[in-house]
Amino acid sequence: MAKQTVILAKTFSADSGVNGIGQCVVMSSVNPGNVALPGAALAVKFVGVTMEPIPSNTTTNAISVQTAGIAQVQTDGTAAIVAGDYLAIANVSGQVKTVVPASGTISRQLIGVALNSVTSTAGLLVDLLIQPMVYVGA
Repeated sequence: MAKQTVILAKTFSADSGVNGIGQCVVMSSVNPGNVALPGAALAVKFVGVTMEPIPSNTTTNAISVQTAGIAQVQTDGTAAIVAGDYLAIANVSGQVKTVVPASGTISRQLIGVALNSVTSTAGLLVDLLIQPMVYVGA
């Protein structure tokens, strides 16, 4: 694996529940300017990938989030991921899954491209080229 290559990282305040490494986070719908875990699979308003847990002695819930570069993110294990696959948010834990291209007028927010392959085992790390985009089926 290539491991992470951080191009841009930013510190955000986090809503409760965000406290892992390699989790996708989105803009909070409750606290403007905060990040939060996604509310569902294929969530929108992707911000980046958490780089560290929140220190236990903090009162600000500050967390470092990688917003550009190559990040390592946890997989949900529902299917194998092959290098080159487009990835999207898989669940409320901030894990990722491969996304099959949409058809018709279906649109999906993708978060980037897998740079390595992993088996269908939950919690494995996949190298993600962070490249947020919206895919609209043809």
